[in-house]
Amino acid sequence: MGAFNRPAMSDAEREVMKLLWDHGPLAVRDVLLRLTEQGQEWTRSTVVTLLQRLEKKGYVASDRSGFAFVFRPLVSREEEMHARMASLAGELCDGEALPLVLAFAERHQFSAAELAKFRQMIDQLEATPAKRGKK
Repeated sequence: MGAFNRPAMSDAEREVMKLLWDHGPLAVRDVLLRLTEQGQEWTRSTVVTLLQRLEKKGYVASDRSGFAFVFRPLVSREEEMHARMASLAGELCDGEALPLVLAFAERHQFSAAELAKFRQMIDQLEATPAKRGKK
């Protein structure tokens, strides 16, 4: 299933994905423990349902070889960000990324370190134009 064909995540599913992105593969009990530590009051069955939905949507895979199911992300945070930004650009900017990036940049206060990273990224993009292409 392609990144742009995957059904969108719900807010609750996204919270589970953030844990998997931050901590790697986790068993249901570990997901529940970390969510509880964050203040969520979800039951085990809620966490199982969310993980099963994420698996059905193609965001995670489960390893059922051990005693407990262990879930791992199939989609990186960066891949999800790219897919969501591309979707938003398609909806609001006729598929063009620049107006979306500029709209965000105009409203966000960037630190000097962040601006330096942007400059470095722009320099790298200018140096390797053949690697980029429209998808």
